[in-house]
Amino acid sequence: MKTSSVWTNIVQVFNFLTFSSTNDGEASQRPLIPHINPEPVITKIIPIVKDEFGQFRHGDRLMVQEYSSGMVYHPDDYRDVPLRTGGEERSFMFKEHPIVGTPKNGQEGEEGGLNCHYPYMKAWKPCYGPENRTCWLEATDGSGKRIDIDTDYENPALVPEGKTRYFYFDISEQPIAPDGMTMEHGKVFQRRYPGPWIEACWGDTIEVTIKNNLRWNGTSVHWHGIRQWESFQFDGVNGITECPIAPGETFIYRFRALQYGSAWYHSHYSLQYGDGLLGPITIYGPSTAQFGENEAFRPLLLSDWNHRSVFEDWPLMMSTGVAPEMTNILINGTGQFGWGPKPEKYTIWLDEGQAHMLILVNTAVDTTFVFSIDNHTLEVIEADFVPIKPYNTTNIKIGIGQRYHVLVHGHQNGYKTERYGNYWMRATPARKCSKFAFGPDEQMGIVRYNKTEPVRGWADPLSEPSLFDTMCADEPYEKLVPWRPWTVGDPVNIDPTIENPATLPNNSQYIYNVGMIESGGPNTSDPYIPNDKPYTRWMMHEAPFRINFSDPTLLALDRISELIDKPYLDVVTLPNATSEQWVWMVITAPDKIPQEGGRIFFPAAHPMHLHGHDFALLRQSAKNWYDDDDIGHKGEGRWFTPDKLNCRNDKLKCDNPPRRDVVLLPATGYVIIAFKADNPGIWILHCHIAFHASSGLAIQIIENKDKIPEILGRRGDKERIEEGCESWRAWQSNPMNHWDWHHPDHFQDDSGV
Repeated sequence: MKTSSVWTNIVQVFNFLTFSSTNDGEASQRPLIPHINPEPVITKIIPIVKDEFGQFRHGDRLMVQEYSSGMVYHPDDYRDVPLRTGGEERSFMFKEHPIVGTPKNGQEGEEGGLNCHYPYMKAWKPCYGPENRTCWLEATDGSGKRIDIDTDYENPALVPEGKTRYFYFDISEQPIAPDGMTMEHGKVFQRRYPGPWIEACWGDTIEVTIKNNLRWNGTSVHWHGIRQWESFQFDGVNGITECPIAPGETFIYRFRALQYGSAWYHSHYSLQYGDGLLGPITIYGPSTAQFGENEAFRPLLLSDWNHRSVFEDWPLMMSTGVAPEMTNILINGTGQFGWGPKPEKYTIWLDEGQAHMLILVNTAVDTTFVFSIDNHTLEVIEADFVPIKPYNTTNIKIGIGQRYHVLVHGHQNGYKTERYGNYWMRATPARKCSKFAFGPDEQMGIVRYNKTEPVRGWADPLSEPSLFDTMCADEPYEKLVPWRPWTVGDPVNIDPTIENPATLPNNSQYIYNVGMIESGGPNTSDPYIPNDKPYTRWMMHEAPFRINFSDPTLLALDRISELIDKPYLDVVTLPNATSEQWVWMVITAPDKIPQEGGRIFFPAAHPMHLHGHDFALLRQSAKNWYDDDDIGHKGEGRWFTPDKLNCRNDKLKCDNPPRRDVVLLPATGYVIIAFKADNPGIWILHCHIAFHASSGLAIQIIENKDKIPEILGRRGDKERIEEGCESWRAWQSNPMNHWDWHHPDHFQDDSGV
């Protein structure tokens, strides 16, 4: 799992000789600068054959167009449908089938502006466009039926039936220089950082083949925020839903896009995504506010960055107990550092008087950002994958893993209002939610109005930021109002007659206290590495989390009692519930109490991410949950005893609360979340600060265990996962495949996720 300067040369030589073609070898050694010289488009026909079950996998008449970033399947009767709008946003009917054209700003080159084709929906026509962004499809029979912003996307039967879109990504190692300084240990998709933009349409099926060309690392890919309804096996968390993909092997992920909006995909193998393994996803669908024709930009990925590998930072953190300091900030893989040659500032051009859609995604490992554009208002219309009632702000706080769709309204006289129509786009690190060695450049991008380059070249903006709060926090609770309301029900997993929740079995508890503890050491049987002495690790339940790469939970459900008996697996089992019942959880960040078994509590905020669900945020408080008699503080937990954890408690919001899949747990505070028990599977709940998750701040939740085998057996997925595990075990069993073959037990020196 580690990298070092010694291994760098070995890795590169091995990679070029073994995995890279002759033509790619020389180019792959150059520092990679994004947004320059896009890869050419290749078109070819691939025949469709029956699979091992004797069925055509995507219908009986399918053709394929292959692009550099992936493949898109079409029924052959409709292969003349253009894949993209070509810069002209247009929805139309093609042979009785609806085509929904999506907006693409002219700056986006080959990408952006996908045509959404629904070949199996003859009784529908498109209704989406710049004149109406809330509608998607409407019935042709005059009934007035619509598939639109009010449609319940949690119900798969109501989601439009799209087509299957194929993608193929290689994962490889190469030096990258996103800010002009070369980082030797880059790990990338398709030799690009960030990885290719995955674009699909509401109701499409997405299939991605991942080929692992890394030398010392396995990998797995998580599709952040994707609900994975009845496709838990493709959630991409090694040790939970699969074994890691062994070097030289491939794995196919397949899932349906029931939601719409934007997210990102990233490695879930240890700290790996911090070295570059991430990319954006957009699922095109309706919006809650209007914006101009072809005025949507590619996602803006906001990242923190170091000039050393996260695998070099990790042992330093373990030895010192201090989280590493970050070096720089990137927007879409572009930044500036030092005095030498460096990329231009990331730039977008606005049209005067038009509303433009920006997609903001925080892909950092350790930083919450405050995003703003000088002298511009942001109209927020979506949080994570949840359309919300629009609200205006001058800045927006984005925790790790969170996403927002916002509209930027161009000035009527943008060119004249500010010097040459140039404005700073800022990604400001939030106070107490970031750690940099020195103040990074927060002027990360430029917004311009004049697309004609002046004689003397482009000038930097002189604009000033508005005054706004940069303290560590989420967007204000009361502003995040979902467009389509939910009414949350009482918890199915909490017995109101229980006097002391702490007496519940460990796998049935519902209150989780985030803290740190000294664990491992030479005189214990704990599996933690390093084990030369006890080390302080993060935890939120029984013990610091640590999975077994070679024995994923998904394949061990028949040994559930064995899993529960291992505290470091942190298994939580939910009662078999109906899809209309609700599971509630309380997550706390105590300051000093309770003092449990040597656990250490101190103030720290954590972006908590739940897989497999959007959750309702019933309460978010910066106040302590527990009493502190030393200072006379009465904790708020007394308001939420088991008999009061229900929707009759007026301190909880059950009527259309905010909902999302990442929430910031306030330092010293707590959150109460709820989700429907409608998605059987094994889901991980973890802090999205990469170093905290690797330290052990996670639990795994087994939901409706008895329904899992039937879903897993529908397409032979269990056999494919078992085959992947056999390949992984064979690769891992050879010490010569380890970064430190003299000590094979050193291979996994963190939680694994």
